[in-house]
Amino acid sequence: MNFFSHTKSAKAATYSSKLHLNFLTFLHSHVLTPPRPLRPWREQSAFSLTEVVIAMGVAAVAFTSIIALFPLGLNMSKESYEATQAALIAQTIIADLKDATSGGNGGIKLIQTGGETHNFNSSNYKSITLNGNIQTTNYLAFDQKSRSDSAGSPIILRPYIYSTTLPRWYTEGTNNATLIVRLIVEKTFVPDRGSAANPQKVEISVESPGTAKATNRTQWVFQSVINQS
Repeated sequence: MNFFSHTKSAKAATYSSKLHLNFLTFLHSHVLTPPRPLRPWREQSAFSLTEVVIAMGVAAVAFTSIIALFPLGLNMSKESYEATQAALIAQTIIADLKDATSGGNGGIKLIQTGGETHNFNSSNYKSITLNGNIQTTNYLAFDQKSRSDSAGSPIILRPYIYSTTLPRWYTEGTNNATLIVRLIVEKTFVPDRGSAANPQKVEISVESPGTAKATNRTQWVFQSVINQS
């Protein structure tokens, strides 16, 4: 037996086996296995129709809630403004009643019932007699007016109607009044009601809107105590 010939045959068989194995690998990877589809380097993502509908529903509920807050905010702003105006009117009336020089002796005071404050006219003021034994009730209606002596001045509330008896415009409302005021002056619980320094109880009820009936108006009540003279 030739040793070199046997070695050569073994090498040829090994080479043939490698070729066969490579062929089977190629056949399996390229023929038997289906090719993979081509895919882009970066996948494109998007919302589904269901997700879009849900998002629109959530947004609609949120916007509806936000829009519903606007009327509430406007009403609160209006109520705040009216409450501030009511407090200012009550302070003005109480200041007039506490002014010892407004009407002289005998417990007589003056309150404004019309016109402008800076232009004193006796027809624009009415006297209120403070008497510890008598309760007096006065009614005033306030409207928005501007000063006539200067251009571009702010519009403020001024009284324009006054009555000492229960008027119909107090119970039914008027077409022009913005605020309606009821002023009650009555005695207090002190032993000496005849004294000139006898304190008097003052109750001021400011009601809005002035165009509505008394049962439909918002009411702010202010109280104070003033001396008879």
